[in-house]
Amino acid sequence: MQRILTLLLILSLLFTVSCGLKRSNPLDPNGNPQIVIPETVSNVVCSPSPAGAVNKFVSITWSANSIYSTDGYYVYRGLAYNSTYAIVDTVFTNSCSHGSKPWHYITPGDYYYKISAFKIYPEGRLEGRLSLPTFVRVPV
Repeated sequence: MQRILTLLLILSLLFTVSCGLKRSNPLDPNGNPQIVIPETVSNVVCSPSPAGAVNKFVSITWSANSIYSTDGYYVYRGLAYNSTYAIVDTVFTNSCSHGSKPWHYITPGDYYYKISAFKIYPEGRLEGRLSLPTFVRVPV
């Protein structure tokens, strides 16, 4: 009986001590009420370059977030709905023309784009959730 009571005492102490979670991430909104989480981007629209265009591009627009919660946006591109997405551009307005810069090379094909907002703090950038994927087909 004494062993059971000792074991219960040890377990209750472990449980009590383990609940004291110390937050050390300066961008954690639960640990710092001054941190604002960027809103999720919505109404993403992708328009491809016209068929026969020499330089292929995709024009992307979305509803702008409030300046209170957003300083800029990351543009992600993937090759399938559930594929891995890579950042292809960083912009500070609610539009992007992917393929218009020399380092943005686009070939004809099917693509999916996602957008996320970020807020800049002295400790770094806090990124919000990714938008839903938006499909676009770039014609030959």
